[in-house]
Amino acid sequence: MVAYANVSFDDHLIGYVGEPNGRGTFTIVWSCLAVLLLNTWTVLHLNIPHPKWRSWRIYMHKAKWAFVALLIPEGIMTVAFNQRRNAKSSIKYMKKYAPQWTLMHGFYSEMGGFKVRDESTETLYTFRAVQLHWLAENGIIGIPPISKKEIHDRSKASRVAKALACLQSAWFLLSSLARVVQHLPLTTFEVATIPFIGITWVTYYLWWDKPVDMETFTTIHLPSLPTEDLCRMAQDTCFSKASGSWYRPALKETSTRGWDFYWFEKSMDFRHLSIVRSNHLLPQELREMVKHSYAEARVCSWFLPAINEFQAAEWNNINDITLVLAGWFFNGLHLVAWHNVFPTEVESLLWKISVCLMLGYIALSGPCAMLLYWLPEGSFMKDLPIWCITVCYAVTRFYLIVEVFIGLRAVPPAVYRSVDWSQYIPNID
Repeated sequence: MVAYANVSFDDHLIGYVGEPNGRGTFTIVWSCLAVLLLNTWTVLHLNIPHPKWRSWRIYMHKAKWAFVALLIPEGIMTVAFNQRRNAKSSIKYMKKYAPQWTLMHGFYSEMGGFKVRDESTETLYTFRAVQLHWLAENGIIGIPPISKKEIHDRSKASRVAKALACLQSAWFLLSSLARVVQHLPLTTFEVATIPFIGITWVTYYLWWDKPVDMETFTTIHLPSLPTEDLCRMAQDTCFSKASGSWYRPALKETSTRGWDFYWFEKSMDFRHLSIVRSNHLLPQELREMVKHSYAEARVCSWFLPAINEFQAAEWNNINDITLVLAGWFFNGLHLVAWHNVFPTEVESLLWKISVCLMLGYIALSGPCAMLLYWLPEGSFMKDLPIWCITVCYAVTRFYLIVEVFIGLRAVPPAVYRSVDWSQYIPNID
């Protein structure tokens, strides 16, 4: 339970310690939870929600993603990386039609900030930067001259909250470093919090220019947007990647046995335990053109009232590499607790096995995919290993989360010794 190599399982361990003048059990738990909760809540820069959602629904949506960020922070970081990459690339091709276009405009468009309304059918389309560029290039729309200041004013970004979260995290890292320097033990809860801070700081950087908690959007009015134009736009902007990566299971849109990694992005029919598809929203001609392709998943998003946080059909090798590296960093730092003292030897062994398994799942995903490459797309044997890896990864991650709490029932007394900060204050005679 504690990073303290000089303590063995046979040495005296103690349980709950009240709040004296120094460290107590509550101090340890609260310091870790405060870092996790505050960073998780302030790091989230979610897309513009459904226009008909009430405040409580928006709050619950953010709470859901905060829970996901606590469980899979490397996944949230990869989402932020993908959104920043898309927003940055939009600057190159949008400057011609919108000279005021900046990285913030790119984020604004990627989060559903621009909607096109077809007045003839009263349809409201949610287009992103690539589609907006196509419409502008073909002379169908003009990009509204919205300024960076206008977007920033609509955002509810709290720089004070972000600064407080970063300062709190910096103090936590400084205190942990001081304990290591003074040979004082760290609990596994503290060890597990350190990689979370690293991932969160990278996510802060990636989302720094993205508006926060924005609920309004800019509407571009059109007399008519014929289905023919939608088909041409789909052909030009959505078929650059007609199929998914060969090593990744197919989406529901492309295979009868496919599945969507990000099932929590879509509505669920809990009675039949299935994802509710949205292809029925497409006009018949457009639906026939994109059916059974990854383009269908992209085109369906045009007809939804809000942009999904994850764009599963658009992920490529760069996103996968980012996710692997982030996973190695986050899970690898848990190896710092390899020589920790746990309440029992069984818990110590389970911790080591869990960390190694999580790293192993990530390392073996590529070779496993290569072996499965020759199996037909959508076959049961091709999907089964991915399902097994996903379930096992979730189970091992869940164990580590549980262990950081239950392990506090028996720790070495030195855990509750405070750092002697006087060592770092110069003496002036």
